[in-house]
Amino acid sequence: MLTVGWLAVVLMMSPVVVLLAVARNEAHRRELRAATVELRVDEFGARRVLADGREEAVDWGELTEVEVVTAERGPHGRHGGVVVLAGDATRGCLVPLDQVEDTDLVGYLQLLPGFDVQRLIEALGRKAPSRSTVWERPG
Repeated sequence: MLTVGWLAVVLMMSPVVVLLAVARNEAHRRELRAATVELRVDEFGARRVLADGREEAVDWGELTEVEVVTAERGPHGRHGGVVVLAGDATRGCLVPLDQVEDTDLVGYLQLLPGFDVQRLIEALGRKAPSRSTVWERPG
């Protein structure tokens, strides 16, 4: 009788275990697809190529907002979060926080009208999860 009881428990739990495994695998696949394979920040703007071939880009002239998102989980959690460079509804670029120094992003952001580097530093230091707008295009 004990064996039948355990068998029933195992059969009832199997779908749950399978669903959890599928969800974990899908999250891992999303993270792999979203991995940065190339990131370029230069005098023209920012461009990022993802592992699945997608590209993100924004030129400095079309930039409307800069936001810092800190995270412990999700696709950018292991990077600490991202700097969101927003253009319009179709253009923008995410810069993983662990790649900010390597790209001279801060140097280019300081060239934006009214950009306050202290606001950026404060946003980068906030405990995750947080979301802070550090610059918006004037007018």
